[in-house]
Amino acid sequence: MVGKLIRWLIVLPLLGLMLYVGYPFLLKAIGRYLVTENPPQKADAIVVLSGDSIARTLEAVRLYQDGWAPRIILTHQVLPKGYEALQRMGIKAPEDRDIQLMILERVRIPRAAVLQLTERVTSTQSEMIYLTRFLNRHRVRSVILVTSKSHSTRARKILARTTLGQIVIISRPTRYDTFDPEGWWRSRSDAKEVLAEYEKLVNHWVQSAVSNLTGWLRGRDRSAAEAEATS
Repeated sequence: MVGKLIRWLIVLPLLGLMLYVGYPFLLKAIGRYLVTENPPQKADAIVVLSGDSIARTLEAVRLYQDGWAPRIILTHQVLPKGYEALQRMGIKAPEDRDIQLMILERVRIPRAAVLQLTERVTSTQSEMIYLTRFLNRHRVRSVILVTSKSHSTRARKILARTTLGQIVIISRPTRYDTFDPEGWWRSRSDAKEVLAEYEKLVNHWVQSAVSNLTGWLRGRDRSAAEAEATS
């Protein structure tokens, strides 16, 4: 009994020390996982995802001007709450798309180099589904994916899934995003981003697992039916 107590008196402080020393590395790893940034390389187009329109559009401008891709593709965000009420009142307010086009025009990017999705997106999943159809229709085989830092890992995963891995994806989160993966827990807004992104990542993982399981079961049933038909 005394020996066990002595062991616990030794082990518990050691565990506490390990946790104290190791938790900053764990927190940094949590933040780093959310950010996927690939080395720049030439692509068929730059895709600017909806949200944080100014920061993301500015990144697309830099990439275009540096010659990484000849075209910029803009997705289309759902209207914010109250926007339709403004329209009914005869008040004209710019949408995110209007602001993006204004920025691109002011920096002299040719309108012919800008492609636009018409469907409004309500989630990253729907955005990638519409985007995949658009890319296939325009025969785009490689894209530079521009989004916010904390959104970049999830966005890349979902696009890779919807395109079935048939399109090269270069993830380049905007340099104008202030999210800090190395110290996100010190900022209330960054911490909210991390919590929100991991909640959505878990949802993505669950959906992917269910989809894979369903596909496997269907394949097994199909194989069994074919074997029975030939027997």
